[in-house]
Amino acid sequence: MKHRMNTYRSTKSGSVLLMVLAVASAVAIIAFSLLGTTSTASRIAEQHVARLQAESAAEALLEYGVAQLADQLESKTSFTENELQPGKSPLVIPDSATEFFAGSNVKMDSLELRAGVLPSGDWEYISPIDLLYEYDELAGKIVFSREVELYSKATVQSDLGRDVTVYLTETFVVRDAPLFTNAIFYNSDLVFNPGYDTDVVGPTHTNGNLSVEVNSGYDLSFYGKVTVVGDLTRANSSGGGGGIYFSSSFDPMTLAAMGSGSSTLDSSSSNWLEAATDRWNGFVQDSAMEVETQNVVAFNDYTPDDPNTPANERDNSAYALIEPLLPADHADRKSDSVRNQKMEYKAGLIIKLEPGGVLKGYAPVRENAAVASSAPTVDSDGNIQYTEVKLPADIIGDPDPTFSSIEASQPEYYSTEETTVAESYTYTTGRGRDRETHTGYTYTTTTTVASGLYDHRENRAVDTVALDVERLKHYIEAKDNSSTGFDGTFDVEKQWNGVVYVEFPTSLSTTDGVYDYGTSTNNYNVVAAVDSDTSGTEMALMIIDAKEVPEPTGVVEEGFTLASNAPTYLVGSFNADGVPHANDSTEPDDSSEPPAAILVDSLTLLSDNWESNRANTLVDGRSEIQEDRPASSYIEVAAAIVTGTPNDLPSGASYPTTDASRPYSLGVINLPRFLEYWGSSRTVTIRGSLVSLFESEVRPDGAPTNFNDYYVPPTRDWGYSTLFSEGRFPPGTPVIRNYRRLNFSSITKSEYEAAIEDLDKL
Repeated sequence: MKHRMNTYRSTKSGSVLLMVLAVASAVAIIAFSLLGTTSTASRIAEQHVARLQAESAAEALLEYGVAQLADQLESKTSFTENELQPGKSPLVIPDSATEFFAGSNVKMDSLELRAGVLPSGDWEYISPIDLLYEYDELAGKIVFSREVELYSKATVQSDLGRDVTVYLTETFVVRDAPLFTNAIFYNSDLVFNPGYDTDVVGPTHTNGNLSVEVNSGYDLSFYGKVTVVGDLTRANSSGGGGGIYFSSSFDPMTLAAMGSGSSTLDSSSSNWLEAATDRWNGFVQDSAMEVETQNVVAFNDYTPDDPNTPANERDNSAYALIEPLLPADHADRKSDSVRNQKMEYKAGLIIKLEPGGVLKGYAPVRENAAVASSAPTVDSDGNIQYTEVKLPADIIGDPDPTFSSIEASQPEYYSTEETTVAESYTYTTGRGRDRETHTGYTYTTTTTVASGLYDHRENRAVDTVALDVERLKHYIEAKDNSSTGFDGTFDVEKQWNGVVYVEFPTSLSTTDGVYDYGTSTNNYNVVAAVDSDTSGTEMALMIIDAKEVPEPTGVVEEGFTLASNAPTYLVGSFNADGVPHANDSTEPDDSSEPPAAILVDSLTLLSDNWESNRANTLVDGRSEIQEDRPASSYIEVAAAIVTGTPNDLPSGASYPTTDASRPYSLGVINLPRFLEYWGSSRTVTIRGSLVSLFESEVRPDGAPTNFNDYYVPPTRDWGYSTLFSEGRFPPGTPVIRNYRRLNFSSITKSEYEAAIEDLDKL
């Protein structure tokens, strides 16, 4: 009996799938060649060769079945038990099999390939100490697992005229791992360059390269598995820098150094594969260990643009996760599989900014009106059907000066005011009788921001729409359908599913009183200004009053997820009390803390005293921001953060698609952005998961070379939430699909026929 315990990378097209048949069945060619070299005088040898041929043919069918099954499931988000049975989406033997087996003794009419049932599945923990999963990329994570049995049959006629039939089976495991099983996940190159001691607790994965460095005298330590699809390199391998350490076992205190200078061990080392495996025991893996790309279900691989070619090669497909749903006739409308993954599709409450600064709420009509987790209904064009929700007046709109309530249900448009201060002066000239006293006034005019804000990273004025999470929590938890609440338009127990999506316009053109959607050839993906008086501004979402998030009783799923296609600013703490406690980067404030997530184009963290700092957002220069825009509070964010980041722009790039004067990504330590002077005396705690899933499309540029003239970072206390490591995830969490093959073996004719008979009864 053979045993296979390997992961399987799905293919992207039918033509590639057919190649799998040829490549995976090389053993069959060898077996067939035996026919011409084996003595025909030996009946035993003849039968043995025929069996080898039959086994190879049946195994080739299983190989193709695995590839075809992976391709079918790659874009599906829901399954039925009989999904793979005749009349549904069964596995099909390709026409190319006839050509492939031509000239052999394989009887084509004998070939059979079947898949079993797709069970509902179960959550399971992939044990890191089980040798079966020693080099499994999902070891130490919680996954939702489904096991599908595959069956194949092949008959070969020997030269003696006797038929030899082989029956095989294999278990194909479909594993969905929530995106937030990672402490850090990057779809692009991951750069880690902290200035001070930094511990990374939990798994880290990048679909690109990983570059690490830390200032001299400090340590960067990874307490968890690190998987890199590209290469792992030390940025300053020539020497200098601090200590870099990776786990070498699941004992959290066991670390092994990366080394420095000539002793650096990274992907460029000549003995990398053997030495890395020996030093870190599989806890550090890169392309040499065949680490596979991990994508959210239904999304293509991310491809960055090459700034040294005139063509734009970028494929930023994961950005569709936060894009609005497009109508049926739109040129950029995504496939149903991708649409089903969008946060707007998953949302139970949608808030749209419409012409005239009007904010309206909508809820999808569900197939089962009493169950918020049931699928939304669609019209004949496949567009989701919605009912309008009357929003309470103080949920979203123009924030008051203290950013603690909503003043009006409309955007806050950017404006400035000038203040002139007169200072008297007195001075004398001359002596004696020539002495004269001079008096007068000098006038200093200062321009401050009166509404909206100015973002110095972007050098752009910003109109804002503020979401008051505390007031949303009040109405949701009270299930308030009164005239001052949702006015009979939203039944929390039947319609709330924990996901809120705020949609901003992607075009300023209108038809029938609603915004049209832009296209990828003009300003699609650009969240535009919505009033003609503030040319050059853009719209953004502001989250205020968010220390507590909605936690209604009697609903389908715990937790809160907020998503938007807009750049977003968070004022103060989120889903946390803002009071430091022991292990606060990993441990919740208390046992009642719900899992939460924020998914937006870009995220900027602002201090609790933003109410005074906002006026000085035009101020530039390090000493000036220290005096006029200081962050004077500790803030705490208990949420997974999914957002976009630019890539570093190489010096001298010939064809940059972004602003060449803003070349820096600033790495994962600046994935959430800042606009204030924090300094080492102030701390920002993030308890969650940090995910860079796409390049920002509204804020595509990097940071300027003088970035410390507009912000100075805080002490970063960032960790992986124990809620996620325990398997408690926010509603709507994207998942990554992974495949594994187990228990390849021969079975008897009676076992095969019994299995097929059971399948035919479905």
